Amino acid sequence: MLGVRRQWAAGRVRPRWRGGRRGGGAWAAGTYGLSLALISVGFLAMLGSMILLPLYLQNMRGLSPLETGLLVMPGGLAMGVLGPTVGKLFDRFGSRPLVLPGSIGMVLSLGGFTQVSMTMPYWQVLGLHTLLMVSLAATFTPVFTLGMGALPPHLYSHGSSMLGTLQQVAAAFGTALVVTVMSARSGQLVADGVAAAPAALSGMRLAFGVAAGLTVVTILVAAKLPPRIAATEAPEHDSAAEQPIGS
Repeated sequence: MLGVRRQWAAGRVRPRWRGGRRGGGAWAAGTYGLSLALISVGFLAMLGSMILLPLYLQNMRGLSPLETGLLVMPGGLAMGVLGPTVGKLFDRFGSRPLVLPGSIGMVLSLGGFTQVSMTMPYWQVLGLHTLLMVSLAATFTPVFTLGMGALPPHLYSHGSSMLGTLQQVAAAFGTALVVTVMSARSGQLVADGVAAAPAALSGMRLAFGVAAGLTVVTILVAAKLPPRIAATEAPEHDSAAEQPIGS
């Protein structure tokens, strides 16, 4: 957390020195902050599902690690293959036609996982996971581009390090959150006399529900993001940025 605070302070200090460009700096910081929030929640959802889904498939449905990997592989491949295509679509149409449907897709896919059971068809698990990965692919590239593009060039290093730090924090928090929710719920049910398997399934459903509820935030954030970074809006690095206060 100390690293996060230091990077945030470093990213904020220079725009305060920019006299006549203070308005542009505030606009950039707003877009960058929204992008950070959306990417962080997206990573939380992705890592949470990556933890819960193998537990469900292997512990509840009895699949081997190889079978589990093959079942979730199409979603991962789709996410990787769609990267260049999403970039081209972003250049042509802007962020909103990609990020808003992607955010809605995240909520729908995680909401679908709240219905996991001992008899859910494997094709449905595959479809929900693929929907989640495609939604993340449609979201991450435009949001990352908007966030970094909103910063002046001399703050790119600070913005990139802040983004990387928050990705790791969100991934760790997402893992801890879903496991804690699942364990607490299943432990409570077992203490009440419910069998272990139904209790574990109920815990997984609740954990997926919590992740889905958090991703609702991404829809609200996506609606506030600008379609593009206008060239005249992004602050440029000039000599005034290097002058100390009062010079």
